[in-house]
Amino acid sequence: MRSIATGVPSGPIEGARRSDLANIRWLLNVSGLPDQDLTEQMLGHFLVYRDEIGVAGVVGRERCHHAALLRSLVVADGHASRGLGTRLVRAAACLAQDLQLQPIYLLTTTAELLFEHLGYRFLNRELAPPTLQQSAQFKSLCPSTARLMVKP
Repeated sequence: MRSIATGVPSGPIEGARRSDLANIRWLLNVSGLPDQDLTEQMLGHFLVYRDEIGVAGVVGRERCHHAALLRSLVVADGHASRGLGTRLVRAAACLAQDLQLQPIYLLTTTAELLFEHLGYRFLNRELAPPTLQQSAQFKSLCPSTARLMVKP
């Protein structure tokens, strides 16, 4: 379902279910994002947007002590550039705030402009907290060229 005025997908963003795992992995693979550490147990930390076909957008968050790591943001091609990525990021940030996880970090190779627009700023990777540096995303799953961003 889309808003007539803007084209922004307007359906609910909700918690991922076990039945979403294959679709989430497919979206991550098509987008070139890692899924090696994605398990059914981790789905409790993922939010999805479903359209009439299935999962059309996903974002995850990972606890790193008192901070959050935003991860695995993907929007299916048919929904790209319509504001769904922004909605997913904001929903994940609200959940992190509800859990008192601040600041929010992320690693990206392609979405710097989106995250800058949402108030994230660049941070040297060497300045990342140790708990973040020990995450699989930071240590091995994301390339060393991925830019670290943070929103206090």
